[in-house]
Amino acid sequence: MLKAVIFDFDGTLADTRQILFKVYDRLSKKHDLKRFSSDELEEMRTLPIRERFKKAGISFLKLPGLFREVIPIYSEYIESAEPFPCIKELIHHLKKQGFVLSIISSNTVRNINSFLAAHDLEIFDHIRCTSSLFGKHHTIKQALNDLGIKSDQAVYVGDELRDVMACKKVPIRIIAVMWGYDHFSLLQEANPDYLVNTPEEIKRILSAI
Repeated sequence: MLKAVIFDFDGTLADTRQILFKVYDRLSKKHDLKRFSSDELEEMRTLPIRERFKKAGISFLKLPGLFREVIPIYSEYIESAEPFPCIKELIHHLKKQGFVLSIISSNTVRNINSFLAAHDLEIFDHIRCTSSLFGKHHTIKQALNDLGIKSDQAVYVGDELRDVMACKKVPIRIIAVMWGYDHFSLLQEANPDYLVNTPEEIKRILSAI
């Protein structure tokens, strides 16, 4: 029996793309990183995250330091973030259906709670954050343990290739959404359990599981 739905935050619940563009713009000026046009940024959506870092000239040794700089800058803009269309309706619907709702993110609990409070979404049962970009499967396992729920009793909803790969390692079913950071072609190649273009499709999938 399906009991829980676990959501990614950035790119799945919250449209934070413009925020991250602003953050990157500030960091690129400070650290002399490569600048990108709008077309180049769109093309980057078709690349795995490691390839994006390579194109930007960011070594993995620099990532921890850059990540520490990202969070406080991001916090300055969080109030401008909006939920993706129909996301609020989806979340409230799932809550009424009795699902346990969780968020897993590389963002911070403070930023997430600020967003949820601003958009009448303070109905999540659980939030777990991690600074690891490539160890998300560990965080998913920890979240399931927190909730006392088995992996076959939950579904993960995310927007990135690394979400799909993490879920396969757990393993847990994943609904990959096409409105986030990664291009649908990248997600499709990873072969998620489900690939959707609207929140309404998530409702139908969950009701059928």
